[in-house]
Amino acid sequence: MKRQLILFLFLSFLTSHLSFSQDTIMNQPKKSTNIVKRDKPLIVVNDSILKYEVIEYLNPNDIESITVWKDEKAKSLYGEKGKFGVIIITTKNISKENLIKIYKEFKDEL
Repeated sequence: MKRQLILFLFLSFLTSHLSFSQDTIMNQPKKSTNIVKRDKPLIVVNDSILKYEVIEYLNPNDIESITVWKDEKAKSLYGEKGKFGVIIITTKNISKENLIKIYKEFKDEL
């Protein structure tokens, strides 16, 4: 449970810092503050694009590695879908049945 919380906080921190780009800052008239629109990064689990909510579902013990790409690297690999960054998760020791369940529940229809 503690590891899940740490992973969730880590991924939340990453996504909050990945979501900033010059395209998302909109200037307002004088005497107002900037409004920042936060969009979520693309989530890729074992080479499959899944919905962002899969982060909360994955067991940290099933994760082998996490790679974060942002800016031009993400856009060069995933095009416009990766413009807010990409989090690539590789799993380990996870049953085929569980993977199928994850893919069915969280498959992103882009």
